[in-house]
Amino acid sequence: MFWRRNIGTLILVFTVGAGMVGMVGMAGVAQASPRVAFGQPTEGTKVILDDTSIDGPAIATTYAPATALAWTGTDASHHLNVMTSSDGLHYNNKHILPELSLWRPAIAFIDTGRGAPYGTIVLAWTGTDANHTLNVEFIKTPDFTVTRKVILWGETSFTAPALATVNGDINSDIYLSWAGTDSAHTVNVIHLTTSSDTTDKHTKWGWSSISRPNLSRSLDDGLILSWTGTNHNIYFATAQEGANFVMPDASPLSLQTDWAPTMIGFDATALPTHWLAWAGNGTSPTGNVNVQYTQSYPSWGDANSSASLDETAISSPALVYNGNGTSRQVLIGWAGTDQYNHLNIAVISV
Repeated sequence: MFWRRNIGTLILVFTVGAGMVGMVGMAGVAQASPRVAFGQPTEGTKVILDDTSIDGPAIATTYAPATALAWTGTDASHHLNVMTSSDGLHYNNKHILPELSLWRPAIAFIDTGRGAPYGTIVLAWTGTDANHTLNVEFIKTPDFTVTRKVILWGETSFTAPALATVNGDINSDIYLSWAGTDSAHTVNVIHLTTSSDTTDKHTKWGWSSISRPNLSRSLDDGLILSWTGTNHNIYFATAQEGANFVMPDASPLSLQTDWAPTMIGFDATALPTHWLAWAGNGTSPTGNVNVQYTQSYPSWGDANSSASLDETAISSPALVYNGNGTSRQVLIGWAGTDQYNHLNIAVISV
């Protein structure tokens, strides 16, 4: 059984007006969202970090409103980096890891039951070995001690993996997804835990991706998997238990991108329940950052629910919900198209 825990993956922040109240705790049960009318997403405060990346970033909620950010650096070896934030916008406590990748890592968080700042960051990446083997590492906070590393020999990808955790405690279930190195770049999902080997692998024959997939928790105690098909349309599927994903009739969407989408779901008062972000339109190598929400998932037909921001990215953006009783945010982040590809974090209001 899944416990409700709002964990996601970097950074648009959605704010709500005064007088709207609700309560969502990282380790508690979220309250159902009322059906209210929202406006078009608009960008507010933006933070441009000093750090640069060869790909987009990944972000996870730790203890709301705290977050952890991960990316692959622009140094010659492309080291993985991790930083933390107390508000989801401003980052410090930077750690340059000895691990290397040619793409972004994926990040998630496990609450070990001791409360802030104690927990475990889960990091996944595609290695720089000849086969591009998948790796998963567990990093204890706040001292950033590596407690376990799993090399998934035989599991390989041509791009970045995706990661999500459920149950939200020391015995958390971890789900890893990736697009394989077979000719079709088939989508795979595998289950592992903090203390055991991998189990329950699902190879989704016929589900092909041109970029990394995305995994996130869903408001119904399940998982959402999204990816970009060979026709550049955005596909998605849901799982209620384990990795048994089913594609709804609404998939694929007519939206097109040359990169991966990011899709998240959560239950919070006075915010739409599901969000989608992507970069560009069709097969453009770079393009504007786009966001869309729905209150009718798995349908995405809400009126006035999408916006193309005046921001461009070198690859797909990342989204995460980061909320508690006093702060309710949806965060989005991307690597910009400036000369050095700086990481950006912005605030979006509805």
